[in-house]
Amino acid sequence: MKTTPPAPGAQDTGGAGPADGARATVGRLTTALRGSATAYWTLTALWVLLRAGTLAVGLLFQRLFDGFDRGDGVWLLIAWVAAVETARLCLQFGVMINRLEPRVQYRTTARLRHALLGTALRRPGTTVSTPGETLRAVGEDVDETGFFVAWAPTNLAHWLFVIASVTLMMRIDAVVTSALLVLLVLITAVTGAVHGRFLRYRRTTRTASARVAGALREAVGNVRAVQAAAAEDHVSAHIARLDDARARAAVREELFAGVQRTVIANAAPVGVGVVLLLTSGRARHGAFSVGDLALFMFYLQILAEALASIGILSVRLQRVSVALARIAGFLGAHPPEPPDGAGPEPPDDAGPDGPDGPGDRPGGGPPLRELTVRGLTARYAGTGHGVHDVDLSVVRHGVTVVTGGVGAGKTTLLRAVLGLVPCEHGSVLWNGEPVRDPCAFLVAPRCGYTPQAPRLFSGSVRENVLIGADDDAAVLTGAVHTAVLGPDLAAMRDGADTVVGPRGLRLSGGQLQRVAVARMLARRPELLILDDVSSALDPDTERLLWQRLLARRATVLAVTHRPALLRAAARVVVLKDGRVDAAGTLEEVLAASREMRRIWTGGDSGTDR
Repeated sequence: MKTTPPAPGAQDTGGAGPADGARATVGRLTTALRGSATAYWTLTALWVLLRAGTLAVGLLFQRLFDGFDRGDGVWLLIAWVAAVETARLCLQFGVMINRLEPRVQYRTTARLRHALLGTALRRPGTTVSTPGETLRAVGEDVDETGFFVAWAPTNLAHWLFVIASVTLMMRIDAVVTSALLVLLVLITAVTGAVHGRFLRYRRTTRTASARVAGALREAVGNVRAVQAAAAEDHVSAHIARLDDARARAAVREELFAGVQRTVIANAAPVGVGVVLLLTSGRARHGAFSVGDLALFMFYLQILAEALASIGILSVRLQRVSVALARIAGFLGAHPPEPPDGAGPEPPDDAGPDGPDGPGDRPGGGPPLRELTVRGLTARYAGTGHGVHDVDLSVVRHGVTVVTGGVGAGKTTLLRAVLGLVPCEHGSVLWNGEPVRDPCAFLVAPRCGYTPQAPRLFSGSVRENVLIGADDDAAVLTGAVHTAVLGPDLAAMRDGADTVVGPRGLRLSGGQLQRVAVARMLARRPELLILDDVSSALDPDTERLLWQRLLARRATVLAVTHRPALLRAAARVVVLKDGRVDAAGTLEEVLAASREMRRIWTGGDSGTDR
């Protein structure tokens, strides 16, 4: 068993300097680009080619305007300018913006979300600590990374254009070029500072909008409570204050957005004025030609945009570094292992064990003979609560029941066996072979798990039972029958196509539990792990459910205090305060454990989280 992993999102930055942070960011970007590297570098090369075309047009303008008086190939130069510009426009809007940029951006975000979702599903113990952090990683952070990798080639091409164009302009007039550079660097600094403030107020506006939406949702959802307390004016005033805060943040956001747009839009006209002031005297003496002026004017517009983009680069880098660090924290230090490599290797002579043997189904291997748990200790971080040094075993076609009072650790034990709770020490063995990663190995068709409070999706009963599997009528019918859902579906107008609502809210507690049981059975698992799945059922339905489950000769590890299953169990494990109080047959644990006698006589419901 693995030891407790580090807290997701925690970064070991002790002694790490800016260079280490930059290397980490570059490494994470490289990883994020896997699968899109060819498209990314193609996009980068095309942006560089595009900017080279811009340089060429500037030189053509210079020769064109210098040659007007002499008439030297004017029409040929005009044709060249038209051809280069047409090619640039077709390339930029027909190939790069329309095809390559979306491919790079959305393939990157799709891969990252796939990896995040896979981590959340395969390794629940490594997900981030709160739903808000999860949504931020899967949403904002992935979008930020995807946008950056599509935007970065443009910025690189801008850098190369700035270097090449300034070199050409310096060769024409160093004084004018130096003055323009001072102006443009100042504009770049202003743009970067304004952009940072804009992003800050944009985040503030989003937070304020979320608060307003949350307050409105709570007010609408609790109308009667507000009316009963005669608090209408108070609630309205509270929402008005939140709305005022959102308005102030939105005004500041728009102010800095407008300043940023204005600075960039006026950079070129101001530069034109500087060029005209500095070259008016030289132009009379022929030291600065009309062609030179045309080249400067043409490059100036692109230079202003390029330097403004470069000014935003530092802000973008900071944001993508934080986003990538959070994504890396979510994914954990090690990539998820494939399920097929997570358990013991099947022996050479392993074969199918009848029609339900795992060798006949995907994910097969050695059929279950015995699941053994040895010395398992798992505690929740910071609380000390959990289970300590627990041993148990489940033999093929046998029933092992875990029982105990409230807070005894029954649910924690099942989750630790399944790898859903990090274990400090102990081992889980499948046919005597250690399972390296129970979370990846103990899945269908080896194992099926139904928790005490199962969750459903907001689709139909059919979709929740099959959950992506082929719509096999026989499988659905068999699972529904065993889960005692047939009479319920017959009473529903749409039968198995009845929509259950968000999280199954349209179903009763007992129906929800049985849909979850049917979902587990549809995968035909060898081992059924059930956490008090009949707690919401009436006695007759509960008795029929267990009768049908046991009639399948299922291998069962269950948490329950129900007498019917305790009597059917080959082995009963009694937990008290996270430790095994007694283990054996029902008669043996009744004789040995006062806790078991108290449960058997109805002194404790046994319900436990």
